[in-house]
Amino acid sequence: MGHFRVGIEGRCRRVKILDRLWGAISAGLFGDSAPQGVSEEGARRRAQATAPVVWLLGKTGAGKTAIVSTLTGDPRAVVGAGFEPCTRTSSFYDVPQEVPIIRFLDTRGLDEADYDPANDIAWCEEQSHLLLVVMQVADPLQERVLRVVRAARARHPDWPMVVAQTGLHRLYPAGARHPDPYPFTGGPEDLSNPTLPHALRQALSHQRQLMADLRGASPHFVPVDFTLPEDGFAPQDFGLEPLQRALEAQGLSAYEALYRARSDVESDRIRQRVRPLIYGYGVAAAGAGAVPIPLVGVGGLASVLALMLRTLAERYRVTWTRNTFAQFSGAIGGGAMVWWALRYGARELVKLIPVIGTTAAGALNAAAAFAVTTGLGEAACVWLSYRRRGETAPTEEVRRAFATGLAEGLRQAKSQARSREAAHAAQ
Repeated sequence: MGHFRVGIEGRCRRVKILDRLWGAISAGLFGDSAPQGVSEEGARRRAQATAPVVWLLGKTGAGKTAIVSTLTGDPRAVVGAGFEPCTRTSSFYDVPQEVPIIRFLDTRGLDEADYDPANDIAWCEEQSHLLLVVMQVADPLQERVLRVVRAARARHPDWPMVVAQTGLHRLYPAGARHPDPYPFTGGPEDLSNPTLPHALRQALSHQRQLMADLRGASPHFVPVDFTLPEDGFAPQDFGLEPLQRALEAQGLSAYEALYRARSDVESDRIRQRVRPLIYGYGVAAAGAGAVPIPLVGVGGLASVLALMLRTLAERYRVTWTRNTFAQFSGAIGGGAMVWWALRYGARELVKLIPVIGTTAAGALNAAAAFAVTTGLGEAACVWLSYRRRGETAPTEEVRRAFATGLAEGLRQAKSQARSREAAHAAQ
């Protein structure tokens, strides 16, 4: 009889946790009460705290903004827009802005003779990091750039570095076009390739020699040329895929979400643009799931989910109502969400065990929260896409999107965990 009572009490606790989860989501969406947990600014700060920082180094006009715009597909990435000052000489560019999964640190004062990189190095020290050095290939005067790179590498020789050599067409003969296929390897073969213009090979060689004595591992060189339509060169994103591969090879796991968003031709255009947003909210939810206080994580997670659903609806220009929200949750399948919520609730209860319970359950919940956020976000995209057209999404399509997003979220969480462990081991 005692075992039966304990079992009933355990199930009651879990049902209460599930009720609290849906109640907090409802509060966030419809303002039933003041939602407890994570505010929009809180979600953003959580994501900012864990997003890897790509430190852009390069002189004015080297092509840094063009690289950010081409890599992210973000329309805000135009000269003078989207960057928020963080020091006297530098600015952050968050992608996506609401809950970033990647942050670009742009050193705008690099051309100043008295620029001191110490503050910017400090910004990067406590986060995942990568140096993306941008050099206009026709500009041989790179001493100020090298001074900052040497200072960073002197303190952190293990920081990975990619060098984008830009503006290739400036050294083409008159009337020449981009070589097809892309001929560059980043190695010595580039400098002896007879199909490349002599002036271009000399310029590439000069800049690479400038970095030959850097402390730490050799940088990865990627020649690129991102142009405007009126420039008359095709493709306009020449070298984009090699640059993507170089970033991924250097351990920038967060970039994969941006790449998937740009390359998934089966998704509608809005879904492509909001997928990084979903991953950003997943990061914020993982932070809520790791809160080492019993039951607090449920409220924080629900607040993040509500914020994400509201933001996605705004992007699709659809308004949630209690009726449509009930239809959406029903389309996902109560069984799937209940099964996940009960497991999440059980892990929250494990936190009642001192030290070991808190640590283990927090790590499990962080991954679970990230995964369920991506699953719910993918399912919401399908649902909202149909609602935008005045139609009702097929139940099986919504459930398939939830399951696929859940699996992908778990894979991403594991990948990010491995990247963090590798970074800590390297330090």
